Amino acid sequence: MSTAHLLQRTSDRPADARKPDKREAPDDDAGRVLVCAACLQAVTSTSARIEMSGSHAHTFSNPHGLVFHIGCFAVAPGCGAASEAITLHTWFPGYSWQIGVCRGCGEHLGWLFRSDDSRFHGLILDRLAETEDTSN
Repeated sequence: MSTAHLLQRTSDRPADARKPDKREAPDDDAGRVLVCAACLQAVTSTSARIEMSGSHAHTFSNPHGLVFHIGCFAVAPGCGAASEAITLHTWFPGYSWQIGVCRGCGEHLGWLFRSDDSRFHGLILDRLAETEDTSN
């Protein structure tokens, strides 16, 4: 049976605990599935983690002052684009962005970033939960 570890919302944690735990990824990390914390729909996997601008994780604020701690992922099949592509206020120069929502429940999970030759997902880390994939 799969077990899910829900991540605590950033706003519920003390300021000194808002940084993600650092863990060494095992060589075979394909079995770690990241799901929507709201509905447990599979979104991506830890093996899809990538670095953009020198890091996997980033903290950004939008023009309204809302702060988001995101992780970058090459693919996120459980996250669908829910807006038109926009270049204004992009966090990654050269990339447009679209709002990304859970395909299961519609929860805002992050953004899809696109350039002329690449794309990736910036997912809000405290809106994801990690689970073991036991389907193998």
